[in-house]
Amino acid sequence: MVRRRLSGERGAASVELAVTFPVVLLLVMTLIQAALWFHARSIALGAAQEGAREGRVQPASTARAETAAEGFLDQTASDLLTGRVVTVAGSPSSIEVTVSGTSISLFPGLSGWSVTQSAVGPVERPAP
Repeated sequence: MVRRRLSGERGAASVELAVTFPVVLLLVMTLIQAALWFHARSIALGAAQEGAREGRVQPASTARAETAAEGFLDQTASDLLTGRVVTVAGSPSSIEVTVSGTSISLFPGLSGWSVTQSAVGPVERPAP
């Protein structure tokens, strides 16, 4: 009786594994994709902060801020942040650098997640 009952469940573990493995693999890939997005955000923020730091030094220059941010991205995010755009807005009292782009994607055929980070800093003024 026991032998007949157990013989009907042969291969059940293999079927369960075949059903759950793709779900687990998708979860792991999504976690890795989220980590890549978070890393791309950190790099974009670093580039924006570097651009704002360079641009606010006297004499303030939006061109120098953009060059510094682009240089930072070239050194650190060669292929991690694609389609990147650096925008700089300056006023007599402050400078704002915004870095936008898309993180790389692990999933073929799908684009990565959008990234936008900004940094603002006051323009340095010489003390009298």
